[in-house]
Amino acid sequence: MAHRSQTWLPCFGILLVVLSLTSSLARVNSENRIKTAVFLSPKFVLGPGSVVDKYYMSIDFPTGHIALKSFNAEVVDEAGNPIPLHETYLHHWFVARVHLRKGVEVPTYSEKFGFQKSDLIMVRNSGPCENSLGQYFGLGSETRKTATHVPDPYGIEVGNPAEIPPGYEEKWMMNVHAIDTRSVEDRLGCTECRCDLYNVTMDEHGNSLRPDYVGGLHCCYDQTQCRLRDGFESTKRSLFMRYTVKYVDWDTSVVPVEYDVESFSSSGLTKDAYTDTKT
Repeated sequence: MAHRSQTWLPCFGILLVVLSLTSSLARVNSENRIKTAVFLSPKFVLGPGSVVDKYYMSIDFPTGHIALKSFNAEVVDEAGNPIPLHETYLHHWFVARVHLRKGVEVPTYSEKFGFQKSDLIMVRNSGPCENSLGQYFGLGSETRKTATHVPDPYGIEVGNPAEIPPGYEEKWMMNVHAIDTRSVEDRLGCTECRCDLYNVTMDEHGNSLRPDYVGGLHCCYDQTQCRLRDGFESTKRSLFMRYTVKYVDWDTSVVPVEYDVESFSSSGLTKDAYTDTKT
């Protein structure tokens, strides 16, 4: 698979810890201090062979100074039924924390990620990697039912007022890239974003693709169409990302999770450490 040309996406780091449908409505439960909130993304519509790749800004998320314990998401229909991957292939998705300048208007969704750098700050990890690695949830279709639980006494700290720059507020954004593979001519080829199946010769910015570029993200961007079998009648449906957040209110008993790479050598990583520090 080819990667996006934007420089910010590869700069994220994946944090590995070993140890009634409306987009604004959340269900919150509490058990042993752990609270659970369930949200829906804004609606996206897919027909057979179609593609959605959108960025949703300021999505619903628990507020306040909290410690995240787990985060899971899946694609569902309007009745709340999970959609199997052989019908809607989730190429990738992610949810990331940002600091957004107060007063900046953001659309419900966008086909591309584009804000002035001074208006939107991607939140990074602490330690020497803070300028190159961020922490986010999600990525590919394999994330469904993948355990993300952070055991006690640890938690991923978010919403700390002391870490939000003056004039900004903490928000969360989501990117969803999904491909409807119902009744396509070649399901595997569609999920691999083969350019011939999408009849694409230019990328999403209107630039001609290299002659040797046979497949990848530059061929299955938002609103492209993968080839269908002959004689099939298109049927569209509305879908959502349903995401479940488990968290606790922040207090001194929580140990913040930090990933810290201490040193490198020319031959590669020489020492790494998971640093547990109370702040």
